[in-house]
Amino acid sequence: MPSDDSNDKATAPEGVETPRRTRLSLLLRVGLSVATIVILMLWILGTFRRGVIQASKQPVPVESAAGLTTQKVAMRTIPDVTEAVGTVQAEQLAAVTSRVVANIVEMRVSAGQQVASGDTVVALDDRDLQRRVEQAQDAVRGAEAELAQAQSDYQRDKPLFDQQVITPYDFEHTQTNLKTADANLHRLQQAEKEAEVGLSYAVIRSPFTGVVVDKLANVGDLAAPGKPLFNMYEQGRLWLEANVPEEMLAGIHIGEIRSVRIDARGRELRGRVVEIVPSSDPATRSVVVRIHLEDTREIVPGMFGRLLIPAASEHVLTVPASAVTRAGQLTMVNVVEQGCVQRRTVQLGRAMGDQFEVLSGLADGDAVVLREASTSARDRDGL
Repeated sequence: MPSDDSNDKATAPEGVETPRRTRLSLLLRVGLSVATIVILMLWILGTFRRGVIQASKQPVPVESAAGLTTQKVAMRTIPDVTEAVGTVQAEQLAAVTSRVVANIVEMRVSAGQQVASGDTVVALDDRDLQRRVEQAQDAVRGAEAELAQAQSDYQRDKPLFDQQVITPYDFEHTQTNLKTADANLHRLQQAEKEAEVGLSYAVIRSPFTGVVVDKLANVGDLAAPGKPLFNMYEQGRLWLEANVPEEMLAGIHIGEIRSVRIDARGRELRGRVVEIVPSSDPATRSVVVRIHLEDTREIVPGMFGRLLIPAASEHVLTVPASAVTRAGQLTMVNVVEQGCVQRRTVQLGRAMGDQFEVLSGLADGDAVVLREASTSARDRDGL
């Protein structure tokens, strides 16, 4: 029995200290983990690195406006203009075709070539047409001989009939032969003229003075009615076909002079309203207005154009283009306030010559620094 008590006393302290050691071990691991995290954060922040420049607030240098040329932004009145887009078209466009079936033996035009009215542009094989003319001429000569014989018979039988030598029946037959021969000659003469006209179709001439747009046939091709040989338009007669919205149509009248802008040439020219189509497109709610262009130098059909339609005047705030500085997507100007230059971000709208419309960022009366003037002033001051 004594041996059992001694064993219990010996084992009791060991059972009490085992959970205590476990807690101490857990606390030690947690502490080491926290210490490691803190050390890593301090290292990341540069606590253990030398020569690192610490962050601090630096004063923004203030630039004086002395010696700079400035200009105040102000409201200005500009005429509001609405644009109606359209396309330049030829007033007279022709698809030249042949009126007879024949092979092309000569093609005297090419795309872009200028031709005068009446110039020979295409020659066709005329051998068949020439033979038709010769046949018609032979038929006319035979009809002339028949008419001469019928006239001779009439001159012979007329006195005999007057003397009652021949019967009225015989004389009526002579008169009928004369009338028939005369009608036959007239018919064959008309056929001869038709053959000569057909022969003239073998030479195709320019219908007016103009420019060839494109050539659609070559030597050796068969020309036939309805088959275009080339297209051409009359030189100097172009108009702009503009699609004008219905609500703007009331201010446009035939005979008025309007301004037209051709973007491809960078030109603004004048034109006269010559046609207003009396029908509206239900899809776009617009009406086609045709404006005859007065100056068509370097203008060709198919070019994009704009009809400028004046509207009510508009008051806008503008800033000189020389005061604007662009940096990427930002648009900035230097503004003078209390003798110092401050950079300000602005939002601009339309370009108006050497000015820009200001949408936000500036107010009426703000003084802005002109870029070229400020650069030259700094150069003179040695900056």
